[in-house]
Amino acid sequence: MWWKGIILIWVIGVTNFTVMDRVEAYSEELPTKYNADIRHKSYEEVLIFELGPKIMNVLKKEYDNYLFGGAHIIPMRKSDSFPQQEFILEGRVTKQDSSSDIVRITFKASTNGYKVSDFHVIQNVNI
Repeated sequence: MWWKGIILIWVIGVTNFTVMDRVEAYSEELPTKYNADIRHKSYEEVLIFELGPKIMNVLKKEYDNYLFGGAHIIPMRKSDSFPQQEFILEGRVTKQDSSSDIVRITFKASTNGYKVSDFHVIQNVNI
């Protein structure tokens, strides 16, 4: 079942790549900002997908019935390289009573992949 998600992400990446001008996409020059942004966003999507079970385990400890969305990565250090050694994943948790929390989960790289090093709610939003 997990492989369907990988295939979906791959299809989205291929679609984004083929929409670009082929000359620009295959040029030997340094990648344009547009190409770098697409590549960075694709890495981010794959990383968030792969960390899904760890994210859900952390959120299960704090919330009973919730939806998680709007996830994005905030790097700890200014760097264009991927993967990062340490980063913050920020997203919105919508609870059953329709109130929302903005949460941040800090991940650090280890020999067994990424591990959660910190979790906190940064903002409570009532809808």
